[in-house]
This record gives sequence, C-alpha cells and structure tokens, in this order.
Amino acid sequence: MASAAVSQAPSRGRRMLAFRGTLLLVFGLVMGAMLLLAFRVPDLTTRLLSIVLSAFVIIDAAATLFEAAGVTSQRGAWALLVLKALIGLVAGVAIAMKSGPRVMTIFAWWALLTGILEGTEALAFRAQRHWRLIVAGLSVLFGLLVLGGSLRDMAVMVLAVGIYGVVAGITRLTTTGQSASPPAARPGTSKW
Repeated sequence: MASAAVSQAPSRGRRMLAFRGTLLLVFGLVMGAMLLLAFRVPDLTTRLLSIVLSAFVIIDAAATLFEAAGVTSQRGAWALLVLKALIGLVAGVAIAMKSGPRVMTIFAWWALLTGILEGTEALAFRAQRHWRLIVAGLSVLFGLLVLGGSLRDMAVMVLAVGIYGVVAGITRLTTTGQSASPPAARPGTSKW
C-alpha cells in the first residue's frame, strides 16, 4: 500500500507540472492577445489585465497546493510548495482588489518571490534542477525588471509578461516526462 502511494506521487507531480506549464503557456498567449486589444480599447484592457493576472496566480497557487499534497512525507519540499501557494493566494487576491500599475507591481513581487522559492526547491531536491532553475531565473528576472522600473510602459510590461508566460510554460512542459516531485526519501534519510 505504501509503495502505491510513493509511485503515485511522481505521477501527480508530473500532472501538476504539465498543468502548470500549460497554464503558463495559455497565460502568455492571452497576454499577447491582450496587447493587441490594448491599442483598441485601453480601459477595458487594464481591467481585463487585473482579472487575468488574478485568475492565473490563484489557479497556479491551487495547483501548487495540490502538488504539495503529493509530497507530505518530505517536510522541506512540502513547506516550499505550501509557501509558494500561500504567496500566490495572497497575491491573487491583492491583484483582484487593485487596478492600474499596482497590479503589475504585485505580480512582479509574486514572480520574484516564487522564483526564489522555485530556485531553492531545485537546488535542494535535484528534481529537474536545470529546468526549474531556468523557470526560477525567468521569474526573478521579470520581477526585478518590473520592480526596478526598467519596464515603465504598460504595453511593454504586458509584452514582457506574455513572453515570460510562453517561455516559462514551454520550459515547464519540457520537464513533464521527468519526475516532477522530489525523489522519495529512503527510510532513515532526510533531505532537510
């Protein structure tokens, strides 16, 4: 019975990684479409941006919580995933309650913090380390660009978010064939 639970954890992790990769890819494509809409209906696009960002972050947080449920036996991995999910839920609600440029600032903080946690997870558990580090690096870079003021124009920010979503989504999807969850700890050993 225990071996069945262990064998289901990597499968659940792969499904969640594929789901989160697909979510990121669709998100990036939607942001690209919104950029085209921004030139025609700028006021609608600003409100729609808030809705899309909020929905994406909340759905990603829920998927991260689901992934965390699959690694409850590994405290370090579980804690990182739950922390990422909590940051996502708080950011998603905050984005839904704000409008204008503040939405992008909250999203940038979310990207920065979850990128750091993703990188920590990759270094600590070795599961698709190089792919997770690429996604983490993209998240941190995007967050720093927005927070540092390098991306001031809203159209450029939406374009950057779209590119981030497409590239990070494709990167996540390429890891789907590999084990998504940290490897099961051998009895008597601990990763943390």
